[in-house]
Amino acid sequence: MNRRIHVVWGVSIFAILCLLIFQGFWLNRMIEFKKIEYLNLINNILSGAIESGFEEYVVGNRTISKNPVRVSIHSSDNTVKFVWKGDTTIVDYDKDAGYLGVFRKVCYDLIQEQSSENINMLDSVCGSIFRNNGIKDEYVLELVDTKSGDIIASTGNRALGIEKKLVSNMVELGLKSHHGVIVYFDTPYRTFFTQMTGALISSFLLLVLLVVCFIYQIKTILVQYQISKIREEFMSSMVHELKLPLSAVQNAFSGIISYGTENLKDAQRILLNAAHKRVDQLNNFVYKLLIVWKQGFKISWNRLNLRETIDSLVALFDPMLMGKNVSIKVDYQLSVDVIEADDIHFPNAISNLIENAIKYSGDPAKIEIECKEVDGMVVIAIKDNGIGIPEKLKEKIFERYYRIHRGRSTDVHGFGIGLSYVKQVIEAHEGVIRVESEVGVGTTFTVMIPLVKDEND
Repeated sequence: MNRRIHVVWGVSIFAILCLLIFQGFWLNRMIEFKKIEYLNLINNILSGAIESGFEEYVVGNRTISKNPVRVSIHSSDNTVKFVWKGDTTIVDYDKDAGYLGVFRKVCYDLIQEQSSENINMLDSVCGSIFRNNGIKDEYVLELVDTKSGDIIASTGNRALGIEKKLVSNMVELGLKSHHGVIVYFDTPYRTFFTQMTGALISSFLLLVLLVVCFIYQIKTILVQYQISKIREEFMSSMVHELKLPLSAVQNAFSGIISYGTENLKDAQRILLNAAHKRVDQLNNFVYKLLIVWKQGFKISWNRLNLRETIDSLVALFDPMLMGKNVSIKVDYQLSVDVIEADDIHFPNAISNLIENAIKYSGDPAKIEIECKEVDGMVVIAIKDNGIGIPEKLKEKIFERYYRIHRGRSTDVHGFGIGLSYVKQVIEAHEGVIRVESEVGVGTTFTVMIPLVKDEND
C-alpha cells in the first residue's frame, strides 16, 4: 500500500510538473505571438504616420514654401519631373502606387539637412498616432543612413532604459539622401499581460483546481490507507484471539474422544466427530490466516483428493449443527480424484461457498454440488434455492467487507470477507469464479481452475 501511495504521489507530481511546463510553453508562445502582432501594428502605424502627418510637414516645410517645387507628370513613360531652384530631378514611379510618395521623398531630399528638426517632427507625429492606437509604451526613434547604417539623429536620450527588443521595419524618407526611419520598443510585458488577463486568470484557476483535486486525492488515499491499515490490524488481532480458544476446544474434543465414546448414542457420536472435524478445520484455517497476515497470501501446491475433500466438507454441514433442514446432493463427474491444489485454502474456499449457500437458503435448504471437467478445467458448481442476489450487486459481493443489506440482515452474521477470500484463492489457482443468480429463486457459484493432475495418481 505504501508503494502504491508513493506511485500515486509520483505520478500526480509528474502530471502537475508537465502541466506547469505546458503552461510555461503556452505562455511563451502567446508572448511571441503578441510580439509579432505588436510589431505588425507598429509597422502599420509608422508607415501611416510617414505617409500622412510627416508628409504634410515635408511638403509644407518653410524651405520649400519659399521656393515652390514645380512638378510635371509624364504618364507615357511613368516619370515625374521635379524642378527646384533650377535643379531638375526626374524619377520613375509606379503607376499603380501613385506618385504622391515619390513627391514626398523628393521634397525630403530637399530638406534632408534639417535632421534634428526632422526627427523631432517625426517623433511628434509618431507619438501622437501611437497614443491614438493605444500604444503608450516608451520607444526610441532613429533617423539612419540606409546605406552605411549610421545613426543620423535619435530620440534615445529621452528613453535611456529601453533595451530595443522589438525593432520595426525601416521606412525610407528620401530618394537620393538614403535616409530611413526606424523605431525601437522594449518588450511591453505589461501590455501583453493586460491583453491576456482573461486567459491568464482562466489558466491560473484551472491550475489551482487541479492542485486542489490533487491534494484531495492524496488525502482520500491516505484516509483509505489508514482505514485499510486498521482493518488489517483488526483481522490480525482477531486471528490471534481465535487461535487460543479454538486450540482449547480442539483439545477438549480430542480429550473427550480419547476417553471413549461407547456410552454415547450414534447420533451424539456423529455430531461429536463432525464438530471435532469442523473445529480442526477451523484451527488449520486460522493458522493459515495467521501466516497470510504475516507473510502475504501464497499458494502451496499439494496432492488433494477432491472427491474425499468434497465428501468431508459435505459431512461437516450436518443439519443438527446448522440448525435447519439441509439437503446436499453431490454429482461427481471427474475422471480423476487427486489434483494439485492448496490443501488448506482451496477446501476452505469451497467450504465457504457451501456454507453461504446454506445460510442464504430457506428451510429446507437444497444444495446441489456438481464437479466435472471442461476443456482441461476443474469446474465446481454450487447451487442453492436461496434468496438470490440482485444483478447490480453481483460484482460488489466479491469486495472485501461488503455485505448485502437486507431487511433481515440480522438473520445472517458475518464480516463480509468470505467471498473476497474465495475469489483471492481461486485467482491464486489461476482460475475464475462466476455467479448466476435470480432474486427469489437461487444462486449458483461456479469455480473453475486448471486441472493439474498428480503424476503419481
